[in-house]
Amino acid sequence: MPQQPTPLSRMNTLLAAQMQAATPPTDALNSQIVQAVQLTNAETASYAASQIATAPDMMISQASGLVAQSAANYFDGVSKLALASQAVLLKKMTEDIAKENLTGAAEDALGALATDLLMGAAAAVAAAAGVIEADAASFAIDKIDQSIAKYSQTLANRKTS
Repeated sequence: MPQQPTPLSRMNTLLAAQMQAATPPTDALNSQIVQAVQLTNAETASYAASQIATAPDMMISQASGLVAQSAANYFDGVSKLALASQAVLLKKMTEDIAKENLTGAAEDALGALATDLLMGAAAAVAAAAGVIEADAASFAIDKIDQSIAKYSQTLANRKTS
């Protein structure tokens, strides 16, 4: 079964045929203008093969940019969600402290710290996609994990005493 010609090979064939075609008479035209146009056409034709992009080529070249854009949007969305959640939890924690409900306040504080995990996960996704530096994301995630571990330990110690 013969192989189908690619769009690039078809274009090269058409360009070669056009270059071989007889040029119309140009006797009545300014010879310098004719020469300039022919030079421009020859230059344009010589670059045509490298300028043609097929759909798969375009998708491949755009993929990394689309991934980075999606990761940045994800990071932005999760950041806003985490900040809103923290605001609600901190408000509730303050109200619980005012009511002397220390257990509820401690749970709210732990919830506020848990929202940092959302930020850490979003930072990891953004770092994997190259939107932010991987070292910065891992540093933030480590700090979040340490904060939650310390607070959980403090909370556990209060319940036992």
